Amino acid sequence: MTVSILWFRRDLRIHDNAALQWVCDNSTEVIPIYIHSLEEEKPWQPGAASRWWLHNSLLALEKKLADHGLKLKYFCGDSEAVISKIIEESNASSLVYNRLYEPHLYKRDLSIEKKLQEKIEVLSFDNSLFFAPGTVLNNQQLPYRVFTPFYKKIRPLLTPGHVEHNSVSLISGLESLKDVAVRSAQTLSSLNLLDEHNWHEKLHSHWRPGEERAFELLDIFMDDAISHYDVERDMPSIEATSRLSPYLHFGEITAQQICHSIWPLLEGQGHSKAAQSAEVFLKQLVWREFAHNVLWHFPETATEPMDKRYKKSFWRRSKADYEAWTKGETGVPIIDAGMKQLWETGWMHNRVRMIVSSFLTKNLGLNWLQGANWFWDTLVDADLANNSLGWQWVAGCGVDAAPYYRVFNPNTQTKRFDSSFRYIDTWLPEHNELDYPQPMIDLASSRDQALDRYKQNISS
Repeated sequence: MTVSILWFRRDLRIHDNAALQWVCDNSTEVIPIYIHSLEEEKPWQPGAASRWWLHNSLLALEKKLADHGLKLKYFCGDSEAVISKIIEESNASSLVYNRLYEPHLYKRDLSIEKKLQEKIEVLSFDNSLFFAPGTVLNNQQLPYRVFTPFYKKIRPLLTPGHVEHNSVSLISGLESLKDVAVRSAQTLSSLNLLDEHNWHEKLHSHWRPGEERAFELLDIFMDDAISHYDVERDMPSIEATSRLSPYLHFGEITAQQICHSIWPLLEGQGHSKAAQSAEVFLKQLVWREFAHNVLWHFPETATEPMDKRYKKSFWRRSKADYEAWTKGETGVPIIDAGMKQLWETGWMHNRVRMIVSSFLTKNLGLNWLQGANWFWDTLVDADLANNSLGWQWVAGCGVDAAPYYRVFNPNTQTKRFDSSFRYIDTWLPEHNELDYPQPMIDLASSRDQALDRYKQNISS
């Protein structure tokens, strides 16, 4: 009998799972585990919305594994200690997992691997990105700081062979695995992932975490939205995006699987409208890749600006302004609508994310990290790499940053992308009422002040 410990993290799926594939090919018995270890994730423990998603995604995975006679086992505490105890309680000969690339977690995993190698064989796999961070470099063998050349480098590397996925073979391989019981295992509820204030309950009406739903959304997107994604993706009132971002973050679906689905459009129709639209969507997947590469090479950007001129002293401090922004009480309709959508659904349309981020950092002059922290707690797709890169891009202090003089005017953005007020009416129906507040600041003068502040900082 060959027993493997299969360590699930943010790869909560049974398809296109390299670690699971290895177990199916090389083991007769398996111990599927999930370890909740908040101390090891500091300072970026999952926020309330992420914990809600994680709870329900684990529940979905638990059911999928149960269909194949396997029981997902839950643990809390120090990962190395937990795994060591499982080794003592079983005859496990290998520990198998898919890698995480957040620098602090990657270092954690290397430390665990080093400590356990005397007890057990440890195998890890690249299975969350197209290419492992650090493997795509420029001609000087340096990391890319600008997206466009990064995309031009990586695009030819994406071939049909590279984006193949195992949608059937893994299922058949699972049938032969036998489950191994572990006495110290806990329950999902013992992880205490759900917020005690029940803020998360409303998320059930908007989302269904799990691998099965990820494929449903991909099918819906492929059937309709992708053909006009390039035109309509910026329209927040239109369901023109895939809404797959949380599923990608938690590994319920992979970028390879998505790319596999769009490949016929990319390669089979030349310069057709559908092919062009699919290419725009592919760029979003590669942007995710770029974000992880930036964080890998510059881990400090999770909390510190890439451009060191934008240190803490550059930003204003105003608790009242920040709270008005978080509550959607700024008096600027598209800002308030976006913040209401976020609070109600755990998600915000990407165009609106840029608008509310620009308003916070440039019109209000508040630190981008305050906004990043709020998004981290309230977004179901909160991803350290994407979140940090996005906020620094808008604030003008990161790699490939928007120039300091680019300030998203909320009124202009509304005219361009929500001229009929469908989005605003949906999330902020009170905007036409007499008691709806006046804007908390003047947009024109706050823009001028922002430009002056940035200019002074650049010249100093």
